[in-house]
Amino acid sequence: MRTRMKAERLKQMEEYISKREFVTVEELSEKFSIHKNTVRSDINELAGKGIVEKKYGGISCKSYPVPTSYEEREVMSVESKRRIGALAASFLEEEDVIYVDSGTTASMLFCEPTLLPEHLTIITNSLPVINRCFQKTNYNIYALPGKVDRWLNSFASYETIESLSSFNIQKAFLGTRGISDKGDLSSASQIDGKIKATIIENAQERFLMAEAEKIGHPAVINFAHLSAFQIWISDESTKKAEYLAEMMQVRLVTSSNETFK
Repeated sequence: MRTRMKAERLKQMEEYISKREFVTVEELSEKFSIHKNTVRSDINELAGKGIVEKKYGGISCKSYPVPTSYEEREVMSVESKRRIGALAASFLEEEDVIYVDSGTTASMLFCEPTLLPEHLTIITNSLPVINRCFQKTNYNIYALPGKVDRWLNSFASYETIESLSSFNIQKAFLGTRGISDKGDLSSASQIDGKIKATIIENAQERFLMAEAEKIGHPAVINFAHLSAFQIWISDESTKKAEYLAEMMQVRLVTSSNETFK
């Protein structure tokens, strides 16, 4: 019980810090009604995960700096995302049942029509993926229910999470907002993180679609560890990416056609 309460407090503290540039120990102590020594212990734990950064007198969020709107995120690193999408498409087979994440990188799975199978079943909460597959393909499409989150440009609510238990997902293609130096994968949204974690638990094969530059820039909500994926599809083979892939025993596939195990 005590462990669960602490985990919930740490999650709430992460969210609170993420909304502010700098927070003092005294402020956190008052906000969460806990002793300053407990605050310092929590800060050390968050800092150890690479989520926050300790500064004199307090703490600041160490999040990956990205624009806030989906439209702004969509046009960032477009060529890198397209290369990742084309590589990911090579893992698709006829009649696959797949889940496609709501992130701007995962949606690039369909950027090269000539690489795609003729028959797929798509399960997704992403509005761009639903629209693209409906207009450009004859795929079976299952749109997950829930409230629309405009920031994520997808259906994202607890109803979305509950609906996932109905599906047998063969392959899941997910993105991440950031990757810590220890291999933690993170999101800037708590509900998005829970959706991703649920998919990871249910899918038979899991593919991470993420640029190498995201390493060392974690967002505020951890949803999984890199070791939860069988394959990591990235845009380039940096030393950090190769090291993490080897340590986490995940297959790294890059646009340079080099594969590391």
